[in-house]
Amino acid sequence: MIDYDINKLSLEEKIGQLIVFGFDALTINDHAIQLIKKYKAGNVILFARNIDSPEQLFKLNQNLQKLALETYNIPLFICIDQEGGMVSRIKKGGTFFPGAMTIAASHNPKNSYLSGKLMGEELKALGINMNLAPSLDVNNNPHNPVIGVRSYSDDIEIVNQYGIENIKGLQENVIATAKHFPGHGDTTIDSHLDLPKIDKDFAALEKLELVPFKTAISFGVKAIMSSHINFPAITEDGLPTTLSHNCLTGLLRNKLNFSGLIITDCMQMKAIQTYYTTKKGTLMAIEAGANLVCISHSSKLQIEAIEYVTQSVKNHELSMSIIDERVKRVLESKKENVNLNIDGSYQDVKAIVEIETSKDFALSVVREGLTLVQGKPVSLEQKTLLIASEPISTTIADEDDGQYSIIKAVNKELPNLNTMKVSVELSSKEIDKIIKKTKEYGQVIFCSYNANIYHHQKVLIKKLNDILDLHVIAMRNPYDSFFVKKIKNLTLLYEYTPNSIKVLIEYLKKETTPQGVCPVRL
Repeated sequence: MIDYDINKLSLEEKIGQLIVFGFDALTINDHAIQLIKKYKAGNVILFARNIDSPEQLFKLNQNLQKLALETYNIPLFICIDQEGGMVSRIKKGGTFFPGAMTIAASHNPKNSYLSGKLMGEELKALGINMNLAPSLDVNNNPHNPVIGVRSYSDDIEIVNQYGIENIKGLQENVIATAKHFPGHGDTTIDSHLDLPKIDKDFAALEKLELVPFKTAISFGVKAIMSSHINFPAITEDGLPTTLSHNCLTGLLRNKLNFSGLIITDCMQMKAIQTYYTTKKGTLMAIEAGANLVCISHSSKLQIEAIEYVTQSVKNHELSMSIIDERVKRVLESKKENVNLNIDGSYQDVKAIVEIETSKDFALSVVREGLTLVQGKPVSLEQKTLLIASEPISTTIADEDDGQYSIIKAVNKELPNLNTMKVSVELSSKEIDKIIKKTKEYGQVIFCSYNANIYHHQKVLIKKLNDILDLHVIAMRNPYDSFFVKKIKNLTLLYEYTPNSIKVLIEYLKKETTPQGVCPVRL
């Protein structure tokens, strides 16, 4: 019988319930054993490094829960960043769900609900009970290096509608997490790398950034993730949201009446580590109002943080009443939301995880999202060269480079179409080589990849646009025509994933036509 009585927990066990730790292995390793058994850490975050197959993931989660129950008789929150699209941790065996902007481009809110519902069913079957999604950031800055297509739109109403539908679907099976409060959409700095600042007054934030979070709260979202961004209008002393009592307690708890769990973004991100250190940031986040503090990678930093918070309580620098208040919400949420399956086998859930109808649905949404912004659809009636790169991690949130290649797929499916593999970060020398090569062709298809960040792609687009029949197919952020005016032909796919490659092949073969509606203003 699981015992959720906070009065029976030691100080170490209470602090452990506030920690979400990550580790680097496909099975329980010494790192995970030490954090759970010695340091009583009560929650885990998984990444692609922890996942090889659905069956392996199922067994890993079972074993993690067994270890936690043996140690302190409380189950773990097992969390994952399964946004879909470019931020997907489960890549093999299960469903590769579409990302937020792809779903919005399909112009059908039901797709957002179904994506959340089917994803939630799959996560629950695998033993995951908390999804760190969706992103409710309003991506109103085309220069944004970290959100982009992880957002549904730059339009509040679209973010509201599609975000809520996704939350509804997810929360039929798992906890959904609205992020990155109060909004990461208007930054030009990635908080993985530095501390961004959004210098808007409160009235402006109320009209834009805060709107989707207010809506999510009204619809009962069970968790909200804080961003590592300084908002002078709502944070004190130049602090990022995560460390701000004014923001987490004053605004989110007291003014917006959020009663669920507040979880931090990773405390190893440079916005925290560089300016505050992970251990001090962990203490400050708990003081500010956080219930769950995420330290995703380093056992050294995880242990330092736990020991630092523990010592702060013993030294009476942090009151036990604050610890108890934060922990009670965690325990209440676990009691309500964690359904354990520690004795079953993978065969019991295989049909849920590997169901073909979910995979067909995901592909259909990407197909519906294919968007022709301007010009005419691609036709291969003249001699054509297709130019594309391999996908690379644009941010740490992407986690790792993709294993999917447009060039390989085109060479296999359209062997008569000439291809040229190029770098994402093009050099001037490479651009000259490409221009020289294209003189042999009447038409060029260029599959861009975040040209808003990799600026030499824009240089190439401008040069090709002036000399031949150019078709640009944007495989991630859709802002190519925002930065390069008068692109003759522009098609959007919003993500470089296995499903988008399939749809691209269908498009080139004229087996599908663009139906999508671009969710951002270009």
